[in-house]
Amino acid sequence: MAEKFVRKPLGNFFIKKALQLRLIMRVAAVAVISSVVSSGVLLLVYYLRYETVVVYQWNQVNNELMRENIINLLLPTLIISSFAGLVVALGIGFYASRKYAVPIYKMEHWAASLLKGKMTTVLKFREHEEMKELSQKCNELSSSFRTTLLAIKKKVDVLQNKYPQDPDVESIEALLSKMELSADEKPVETING
Repeated sequence: MAEKFVRKPLGNFFIKKALQLRLIMRVAAVAVISSVVSSGVLLLVYYLRYETVVVYQWNQVNNELMRENIINLLLPTLIISSFAGLVVALGIGFYASRKYAVPIYKMEHWAASLLKGKMTTVLKFREHEEMKELSQKCNELSSSFRTTLLAIKKKVDVLQNKYPQDPDVESIEALLSKMELSADEKPVETING
């Protein structure tokens, strides 16, 4: 019976934790740097335009002119918008990190399966459009290897009938017998439960 794979989207979010965390931190850093730069530019433009960081407001209640520092007026708004931008950036970072890590994880396991001699392993992605060409080329590669190895196996079978005690033929047969060449194709899964 085939192994049953259970999807746990939150529990298995981090497939390649270090890679995903680096990507999330980079996206968050870009958001923070962008907020700091835009805030600085806003204050610099105001200062260059008015040659001061002071704003005068008319207080209608007291009927007087109030002097206020522009930073005191804008800082709460800048902090709130920066925090909102950081939250959005973290959300995008989490989403993008998963979309980036899953194909890498699957490719690593596909290659590891091929190295173990499981030549029937195929690479499939749910992201059909983005990864279709990549998975087709990878699967063509493994299919080509499998076809070549099956042809070699047929030749070795002929040689084994002709030369039953030949140690070279026996060693090639032993190597080929360790490989999974003619079973049903098995797609690489993300996480097993």
